[in-house]
Amino acid sequence: MIQVKSEPATGRKIPDYSEPSYWHGTIKMSLSKFFVLSVLHRKPMHGYEVVQAVEKSTKGCCSPSEGTVYPMLNEFEAGGYLSSTAEVVQGRSRKVYALTEKGREAFQVAVDAWLEATDCIVESRRMAGGSMKREEHEG
Repeated sequence: MIQVKSEPATGRKIPDYSEPSYWHGTIKMSLSKFFVLSVLHRKPMHGYEVVQAVEKSTKGCCSPSEGTVYPMLNEFEAGGYLSSTAEVVQGRSRKVYALTEKGREAFQVAVDAWLEATDCIVESRRMAGGSMKREEHEG
């Protein structure tokens, strides 16, 4: 759970930036949209399948809930990044989402942006003289 402190002067809540849970949560929130586009880049899927595919492809690192994914899918569809078709399975209707050409382009832009950010993180770690080795923080 993310610990939050109150700033006395304003009463505004300030997260504890030294808590790994703060950074893990921030990273997972930021990466969720990327990984939704990523799994849909592979093949069309229905919403629950997207949730499962993101969790599996990230080995649990990013595991968005259905309550997070469905609004995201609706937003992507409204923006023209996804199209959907109705499919009936065992008498139940469900939407199957597929990336449009605009969605494929957005995914490529996202890949480039995340790679650039990753390069900056790796460089920051290198500039810290290797004092931030991952093993020191695991354990």
